[in-house]
Amino acid sequence: MIVTTVEETTRTIKDGAAHTASRSLARRGFFFSETEAVDHLHLAPGAEIGVRGREGTEEIWFVADGDGHLLHADGSTGVLHRGALAVCSLNSGARLRAGDHGTQLILVAVAPRHLTAAMPPRLPVAS
Repeated sequence: MIVTTVEETTRTIKDGAAHTASRSLARRGFFFSETEAVDHLHLAPGAEIGVRGREGTEEIWFVADGDGHLLHADGSTGVLHRGALAVCSLNSGARLRAGDHGTQLILVAVAPRHLTAAMPPRLPVAS
């Protein structure tokens, strides 16, 4: 795992306004790691995100501050408040829309089980 010390954020602008600010906290350094990335995201009010360019990963979104809505591919929605955890399986099509005051997330992207099952064992092995 490569851990970053970058303090500046990457900012995304949409329609002339701030949309998302993100900072990479860690990235996979080698093939033999289940965790692809750990990011800190700040979504502007009403901003939406989906899979963040990591085709083939599953994602866990932890709401660190604010609230938002989890939008499922089938059209159903769920409310996410501070402290909520959303697990988005491979190809789920899930999206997250920030609430009226914006949303801060910790995003963890992991390789799906069919890939991690093919990885060689690592030591030490948890029991």
